[in-house]
Amino acid sequence: MRLENKVAIVTGGAQGLGEAYSIGMAREGASVVIADVDELSGHKVEGQIRNSGGKALFVKTDVSRKADTEAMVQKAIKEFDRLDIIVNNAGILFTAPVEDTTGEMWDKMFAVNVKGLFFCCQAAAKVMKKQKSGKIINISSIAAIGAQAGLCAYSSCKGAILPITRVFALELCKWNVQVNALLPGTTDTGMAKLAMADPNWTRQVTQSIPMGRLGMTDELLGAVLYFASDDSKYCTGQTLIVDGGYSMV
Repeated sequence: MRLENKVAIVTGGAQGLGEAYSIGMAREGASVVIADVDELSGHKVEGQIRNSGGKALFVKTDVSRKADTEAMVQKAIKEFDRLDIIVNNAGILFTAPVEDTTGEMWDKMFAVNVKGLFFCCQAAAKVMKKQKSGKIINISSIAAIGAQAGLCAYSSCKGAILPITRVFALELCKWNVQVNALLPGTTDTGMAKLAMADPNWTRQVTQSIPMGRLGMTDELLGAVLYFASDDSKYCTGQTLIVDGGYSMV
């Protein structure tokens, strides 16, 4: 198993891709802390991992609150003695044309998607520096590198993750901590899964993807496992795009 005896935190780990990351990392031998605001779903994922013979702990966490992110890390340490990996996956999305995007929408998205990710990186880095090892994986989006109507604030958030990743990577090199970013395309989970009920939406989206389909959760999990494992120990400050070729055309 690629992550045997490792301890991982997955923010937004109770649903969607975060759920897949949590379960998949546990399957690879990691003890997983599921950090999310959704208690019901979080405990469900925790139970699923434990019932499969894995180790898991749900911690209710609002990443936009610095105190919550620090408590999340401390609970991981208390339960499992160390922290090897953090997947900063928590995020929210509002869509609106630029003229209808309100200051409140902008602030809420930046509070979770940017400030929250930054707080999580800070909290994890404190522990990983002492250990002189660690993996920080920041989940951005192809929206960070391309324009799409209705996603001005969201794209701005996801774009901000890229320099945050590079600066943390540069500053943490001397402590053997690697920091990388994953840019997923549209996947068959979360909001996209609900939207797929509309065949017109599905056809429109898949036509723009050279591979002709949405991404599958396991395909994103593979990229996370690469960054989380020793396979990527000479890789830091990088971005990996997993989008079926969408961004190349």
